[in-house]
Amino acid sequence: MAVKLEWDEAATKRVEAAPFFVRKLIRHKVEKAARAQGIQKVTESLLDQVKKKQMDSQS
Repeated sequence: MAVKLEWDEAATKRVEAAPFFVRKLIRHKVEKAARAQGIQKVTESLLDQVKKKQMDSQS
């Protein structure tokens, strides 16, 4: 089982502001990216990075 990642307060608030039906997907994608990069704490910066990558892949 993967180690639970820490989330900073700002990143948590941003995910909580998203519609409830996409929160789990957001958390999954962001935590997957964090683990792939060896990051231990999810920040707003990582959220932005994952969002940008997602948007670029849809273009």
